[in-house]
Amino acid sequence: MTFRGLLLGLFAVPVVVGGYFLTGAATADGTPQCDGIIEEYGDAERSGPMKPGETCDLYDFTDGRSAGTRTYEQQRKAQEEGAADGYRTGGWWLAYGVAGLTVVTVHLGLKRRRA
Repeated sequence: MTFRGLLLGLFAVPVVVGGYFLTGAATADGTPQCDGIIEEYGDAERSGPMKPGETCDLYDFTDGRSAGTRTYEQQRKAQEEGAADGYRTGGWWLAYGVAGLTVVTVHLGLKRRRA
């Protein structure tokens, strides 16, 4: 394996990671998802998509304790902020990887032509 190939491989990883974050943010639909427990009628409990007016108990399954509650609107806003973070993080990773690939390709390509 050449040094150039190693560098290209190392800069391809951030491109893939950036694509992963961007895809996750782009495919998130607008329906709030409760990862904890939504109490329904009586003793029925469920998790998953929320409906307006429902409250999500942010249950920590590792230690069995409640971490608070969120309304439908609060959960929707939290997920929108999470998607914005995904776009920002993915954009930085992708930009870093593409910049690295460009520098390695152009710089090492110029050295190879001179030799």
